[in-house]
Amino acid sequence: MLDLSKKQKKFFVVKLTNGTTLNIPSPKKRIFEKMTAMNEISIDNLSAESINSVYELIAEILSSNTQKKKYTADEVGEMLDFEDINMLLDGYMAFAGYIVDDPN
Repeated sequence: MLDLSKKQKKFFVVKLTNGTTLNIPSPKKRIFEKMTAMNEISIDNLSAESINSVYELIAEILSSNTQKKKYTADEVGEMLDFEDINMLLDGYMAFAGYIVDDPN
């Protein structure tokens, strides 16, 4: 019997600029689809709407934390600059890729 409730989960640990540490699980389908869609955004087609989509995605990722702290895109925009956003998104995408590639 495969018992998924006993599987040891891996978390993406993030320490925010305000000192808060969050444990973020691997992405669920909806977040993974949004992350994949972000790959289509480039400097050439950057718009206010696509920038808002990035901040909404980051808010959703951060809000999936095990501490149950919720974030809005506006809060993320006040807390993190674009360099922070880029680092966080790159790190989380690498984490998600590691989870997909890891057989255990």
